[in-house]
Amino acid sequence: MAEEAQEVFTKGEDVLAEEAPETEVVELPPNVQRLQEKQELLRQEIGNLTNQVNQLVADLETRQLAFNQCTALLEQEIET
Repeated sequence: MAEEAQEVFTKGEDVLAEEAPETEVVELPPNVQRLQEKQELLRQEIGNLTNQVNQLVADLETRQLAFNQCTALLEQEIET
């Protein structure tokens, strides 16, 4: 019984393969205006992210300086 089912399944696959039409892939010309708009939006987003990173770096440097000053003051306090 299982052999018969497998044989029917295999024949069905063969029939489907024969009936399947060839698909044609067609490339559409790029929409230059849309691509330029997207490129500009991406440039703006990169600029915004760069500004955020620069601000975070500046904040980090400020906090590191403050931490170093606090550490120096604590060391002085401990020594006295």
